[in-house]
Amino acid sequence: MAMATAHCSCFLMAAGIGIAIPCVAGCHREPSPAWPKGALAEPRPAVIGATEGERRFLRGGTAPLLIKIDPVTTGSRHMVLGSSDLPPGDAIPLHRHLKEDEILLVTRGTARVQLGKQSFMAGPGGAVFIPQGTCVAVANAGPDTLTNIFIFSSPGFEQVLREVSSPAGAPSKSVSPTDRAAAFHRGHAEAAPTNC
Repeated sequence: MAMATAHCSCFLMAAGIGIAIPCVAGCHREPSPAWPKGALAEPRPAVIGATEGERRFLRGGTAPLLIKIDPVTTGSRHMVLGSSDLPPGDAIPLHRHLKEDEILLVTRGTARVQLGKQSFMAGPGGAVFIPQGTCVAVANAGPDTLTNIFIFSSPGFEQVLREVSSPAGAPSKSVSPTDRAAAFHRGHAEAAPTNC
């Protein structure tokens, strides 16, 4: 994703010649066209509670999602953090991220995680590292809700999450496989890869 650069200068007039020198204070950084609509111009520090963030619902309204840190919520240019709940029997289908690394931290429940062709179990306190290009699927393998925190090394996929989910209070969104694949493509990811 292209990053915005500050285009700001002050002018010093010396002997009638304008010399541009960089400004330190008072510069305003505008979002580049590659930043999502609503992105903040400058990152802002934040303390975000466990139940706070942009509340959305995936998979027809059954899976709650909180987007906590990204270009829209905090102005982050380098990271994305959120959390999601998977009710018993729910799963995140097989996919892969082509530009970002991802970390999943399991905070409640039991996850069955597919990484490439291998399958692993992860419980509370477990961390899953998913390098870019790795096929991944996550299923709730237990009788309780599976809660996880996800971290992406750079923004991009949070835009996909917004496209395939419904905001709190809105009707549940049904996403066709074709629309899901198109959203993933726009977010530099691949839905349902067949060559893992």
